[in-house]
This record gives sequence, structure tokens and C-alpha cells, in this order.
Amino acid sequence: MKYKKIILSFLCLSVLFSSFTYAENAVEEKSDEFFFHSLSDENDTEKHYLVGISGMLVANGVIHAWDRFGSRSGWAQVYWDDIKDPLGREIRYDTDWYWTNFILHPYQGGLYYMAARNANLNFAESLAVTACGSLVWEFLCETNDPSINDMWYSGFAGAIFGEMFHRLGLEAQGRNHKVLSIVANPMRIYSDPILGHAPNGPTGLLKEMSFKAGIGTAASKTWIGDPDYNDMTEFFPGFAVAEFYFMYNDPYTHDSNIPYSQFEVEAGGAFGLGSGEGRTSMDEKTCYDVHLFSDGMLFARSGDFGDNVDTSLGLVMNFDFVWNTFMEFSTVAPGVAIKQRFNNDWGTFAWQSHLCGIIMGTSDYFYFRRGLEVPFGKHGISTTRDYGYNFGCEAVEKFNWKLNNGIIFDWKIHGYAVYKCAYQEQYNDDYGWELFALSDLSAEYKVGKNVSLGLADELYMKTTSYRSKEDIVSLYNNISFYTRINLL
Repeated sequence: MKYKKIILSFLCLSVLFSSFTYAENAVEEKSDEFFFHSLSDENDTEKHYLVGISGMLVANGVIHAWDRFGSRSGWAQVYWDDIKDPLGREIRYDTDWYWTNFILHPYQGGLYYMAARNANLNFAESLAVTACGSLVWEFLCETNDPSINDMWYSGFAGAIFGEMFHRLGLEAQGRNHKVLSIVANPMRIYSDPILGHAPNGPTGLLKEMSFKAGIGTAASKTWIGDPDYNDMTEFFPGFAVAEFYFMYNDPYTHDSNIPYSQFEVEAGGAFGLGSGEGRTSMDEKTCYDVHLFSDGMLFARSGDFGDNVDTSLGLVMNFDFVWNTFMEFSTVAPGVAIKQRFNNDWGTFAWQSHLCGIIMGTSDYFYFRRGLEVPFGKHGISTTRDYGYNFGCEAVEKFNWKLNNGIIFDWKIHGYAVYKCAYQEQYNDDYGWELFALSDLSAEYKVGKNVSLGLADELYMKTTSYRSKEDIVSLYNNISFYTRINLL
């Protein structure tokens, strides 16, 4: 059932993204004179606070009704005794399924956010509505203790999801794809009849969009300081991969005070044959990958660094999510970024550098996959999920060469230094430092106006320094051949 939900979610995203196939002339957003003014007035239309807040409550009510009466989830059977003393309830981490916590919860928060944006509220006001929606859910819609990680990922990451989907919905609406606009922004089902019109906002800003599909193979090796587990080599013989990429506004000439008026997203997945290893039969028989890498500019200035050089500097927000047979991690990380492009006679060279702080992230619990954990830990509670919460920093480096002869080289590196926290629900997990990085190197050649053939190599490396458990060193590498179709 869980995998069906993932496949259905991915198909919905595929239908949405593939709709943007008709290019229009770009309509540039104008930067407001002052930063806080831009947060308050992105457009001049009237704000409808009651519509935005009531839309958030409707989203919570519909989701809660399904959980309570449709799926009949035990935690959704809420009565007055469960919620009458909100201040007396303990706020804690939870151990929900990885996909639920770090994709579905941000998307649910995005619904709150889109309800507010549909009512013409700005980024800051919509963020406040989203945070309130998360509090309402945690304290009034569940019998479980309120979850600090859910409030962070649905409240703050929800605004990230919501703003990107809101803008994609505007793009679809601007191309007269009303149904697909509603798919991107389903809160229009509530707001449009009340307001009598579609959401307001800029269109024609989607600069690039592509879809790639291919096949690949992967292998991994792990070293651990336990002589009983020396042979930990795995081979994943074959898998199919699909991924969307899109760029909203030009990263290298961006000058704006409006959060997320420029962003990039890579979203994709893979599925194939497993290695015969793993804690469950599903792990043994299959390999899988679901990933989302996004970054959006919160504030940017376009600097003058000479002729034929485009430069943007500013504040950035990175959201990363990887759910892979061999690794799991997620981040919500604000920071600073510089993005620069050099225009030459032979083509262009572009690079980006981000340095961000991870306020609350997650990383995988390797021992859980191998079944090496102690059956019961503190308070008799066993390890129930294969991830733990952390904080730290993230560095991102991107390099892109586009040659006039149709050859494209692309290299992206995401590096993480995180400290896994103690005193979580994962009582058998250890705490300490983890260093890991993901490198994605590819080369493409255009064989048609909108079609390229490519070869990609992805390398993952991880080392740990735990308090008491054995340290590990992990390597994972996959190679894939793919076809990319440019949709704009």
C-alpha cells in the first residue's frame, strides 16, 4: 500500500509537470523597493484573510475526516478528553514512516499555504497561516502527542512546497490549462467559487523544463568495525529511472525581494531489482529511489562583474529529500548563495555555491537496514524507523558547461556535516557526527532539437563517528544511460 501511494504521487507530479509544454514570452517580476514591503504586497489585489484561514481549516477538516472515517486510523479517533488540555501535552519527536514525515507532511502544509496565497496573502502571511494550520492539526486532529518534527516540516517546509506549487499552478493557468492548474493547486476548489476568480500572480516565468528516462545499475560497499560483518558488498543489477527538472526564472540574473520568485527543482525516482540483502523481503527483492532536490532564492541581487558575466547573490533555501534502498536523508536548510554564468563564443559556463545551515534534518540508521540493532533499548522501546534527526550544515556546488556543438556537462555535489541528536524516539540509534556527500556527474549530446542522450554517474560516500556504536564507511555508485526531452 505504501508503494502504491508513492507511485500514485509520482504519477500526479508527472502529469502536472509535463503540462508545461508551451513556451510564452517571459514576464519579469518587479522587485519592490523594500524587502518587507515586498513580503506584504506582491500584487495590488485585495486580500481576503478569512478565505485564507478558512481554507486552511477546510484542508485540515477534509484530511482528518478521511483519516477518521475513511481509513479509520486509531490516532484520528479524537474526542474532547484528548484535546481539552493542550498545554499539558508533551511535545516530542515521532517515528512515522519516512515518506509520511518528509513528503506528505510538507505537502499537507503546502495545502494550508496555497489556501492563503489563493486569497492574495503574501509569503509572510501565508507562512503564518501554514504554521497555525500545523498547530491545529497537531493539537486538535490527533490523539498522539504533538510532534516537533511534524510542526517544522509541515509548517516551514510546507511553505516551500506551497509556494512552488502555487507558482506552477499560475503557469498552467497562464497557458489555459485550468484543470492542470487545479491539480497543482487543489485549494482552488475551495477558493475560486468564493472569490469568483483564479489566483492572481505572474506567469511566463518557467525558463526550462525537461524529462529524462533511462536504465542503470548500481553497487555498494560498507565497512564496519565488527568482524562478523566484513562482507557487505551489494549489487543492484538493473533499474529504470525517471526525473523531471525545471527552472523558474533565471538564477543568474535574478534581482528580487520576493521569496521563491526564482527556484530550481529536480524530482524523480527509480525502481528495479534488489541485491538479495536487507532487513525485509521487499529490500531483498527490489531497489528503489525517490528524490527531490530544490533551492529557491529568498532575496537576491544581480551584481555587475563585467561584460558577458551574469551574477546573482543572496539568501537561499534548500530542501533535499532522498529515500533510497541504501540511504535516507532530508534537509531544510537556509543559507547564502552565489550563482554566476559566463557567456562565451563557444557556449556558456555556469556555477553555483550554497552554504546553508540545517536546522532540522534526518539521516539514515544503517544498522536498522542490516537488522543489527538491539531488540529493545531504553524504556523497552525498540528502534522502529531507519532514520534519526540531526542538525548541521550543507554545502552545494553546481557546475554546468553548455557548448554550441550540443554537448552538455553537468556536475552537482551536495555535502553534509551533521550531528545526530541524542534523546530521540529512536532509543537504539546512536548519536554523534556523520559526514556524507552525493555527487552527480553527467554528459549529454543533443541528437535533435529537443532530445539529448546522456550518461550519468552518481556517487554517495558516508563516514561516521558515533558515541558508542561501531563507526561505518559506506560507498554507493550507480551508472545510468538516459534520454532527456526538453519540454519548453
